[in-house]
Amino acid sequence: MKACASLILVASLCAASVHAADADGFVPLFNGRDLTGWVPLNVAADTFFVRDGMIVTSGVPVGLMRTARMYENFILELEWRHMKEAGNSGVFTWADGLPATGGPFPRGIEVQVLDPGYAKNKGANEWFTTHGDIFPVRGATMTCTGRISKTGQRSFPIEDRTKPSPEWNHYRLVANRGELRLSVNGKEVTVGKDCVPRKGFLCLEAEGSECQFRNLRIKELPSSNTPPEQTANPYEGFRQLFNGKDFGGWKTNDLVNAVWSAAGSHFRSKGGVKGRKLDLWTE
Repeated sequence: MKACASLILVASLCAASVHAADADGFVPLFNGRDLTGWVPLNVAADTFFVRDGMIVTSGVPVGLMRTARMYENFILELEWRHMKEAGNSGVFTWADGLPATGGPFPRGIEVQVLDPGYAKNKGANEWFTTHGDIFPVRGATMTCTGRISKTGQRSFPIEDRTKPSPEWNHYRLVANRGELRLSVNGKEVTVGKDCVPRKGFLCLEAEGSECQFRNLRIKELPSSNTPPEQTANPYEGFRQLFNGKDFGGWKTNDLVNAVWSAAGSHFRSKGGVKGRKLDLWTE
């Protein structure tokens, strides 16, 4: 009995230490070893992985990985870097539990994670910046402030502070009562207000090439009792049937593979073969 009690005590202490907050109230969002606490949405098994204490995304296919639970009011800190010039990625806040119909991204508020080389290659313009835009995605809403994009749908940073690949950048996001404030490398540059949803999942985005994340930590702030109509949809009980990359989980053969292809966020069919039924079936 004493041995059992000792084991229970040790297990309890270990569990407490995993979730213990730092002296400043922050809790790690990543344990440095595996992706415990994260849920893949519309991506393949190897799209997000752990390497040398970092979360790494290959960027293929375009899609996301989200936290296992929702967050309401919080301060999120993380570091990121692209391993290719003009690399593209993002951090989603207050997102739904699954992508919206017709695209790879969920409803939510995106904070752009874009290498400065993207603007150099695409040309400077009034539609986006590479220094920390904030904007609503797939039906989310937000009031833009400060510098605003030509479309009126993005809050632009007031100062260019992003370092180019392969240097590390630090983001600090203060999300409170529907307001989102972004600091890039130590200075606040972008603000979005009146966000809906204002309670939801956090996501990391894969979009084309390798991006690395480290030192992810979060400090939760007091709840503002967000009503259901301003809360993200968890889509409980649903899961993706397509990983965005291949036919994993589906029955195929050589003829099926000749007609069907996996294309980003959807399947494509070239049409049937005379006299043969070439339907796709789940396993």
